[in-house]
Amino acid sequence: MLSAPEQQAYYKAALACLRFIENRRPTKRRFGPEADARWKAFKGHLNTPDRIDLLLRDANAEWPGAFGARNVFGLAQAAEDEAFGAQWTSLDGVAGDELWRAVLGSVAPASPAQALQAIAGEWGLKLGAFAVAKVEPTDRILAAGPSAIAALAEAFVGRSELDWAEQVTCVATPAAHRQLALGAIAIVDGHKPARVLSSSETLPALSGAKVVRSDDAAREDLAALDGSQD
Repeated sequence: MLSAPEQQAYYKAALACLRFIENRRPTKRRFGPEADARWKAFKGHLNTPDRIDLLLRDANAEWPGAFGARNVFGLAQAAEDEAFGAQWTSLDGVAGDELWRAVLGSVAPASPAQALQAIAGEWGLKLGAFAVAKVEPTDRILAAGPSAIAALAEAFVGRSELDWAEQVTCVATPAAHRQLALGAIAIVDGHKPARVLSSSETLPALSGAKVVRSDDAAREDLAALDGSQD
């Protein structure tokens, strides 16, 4: 059963990431006065939690799997292209209003690093310094640990010759780690689903794959990586 703090962390992290995306390439249809005016004209009987879920569904379609709760929490009964699914319980009206005000009252992330830190921070994670060797288009990478995944994502930003979805497989079992790894696809502006696996799933056989892992990886994820290299 999902706890209220986990639900709040998910929504705040997803919206922080989306605010960075919107600032990077403004559409004026997600946040701000024009978006508010459109919502007021459109909403009818809908409330703030509905607005939030619609925003995340739209973003989850544009950056496949990056914003939905399905992949963060492993909601297996939801269809692969569905952001939430029937199992998901959305925010109630009061909680939704409070969360929306809190998100808009905070400073939006202004860089990929800040966006990654914001996702991590909503889950109580602190990203550590991590050095990543230069990534080449031919590299295939297995990554584990929020700090490693965040540093790797920063290494992909602005390099159109790289393809996160094709090159990177993240091993991330805890929901916090999964949301960071999934959000990376939007932060690097990729438009194909990212490969984010839990420790219980079979890792792909990647001959010559580079392993990138940080000390803040979950123990089970490190064990899965070690097992894949045997």
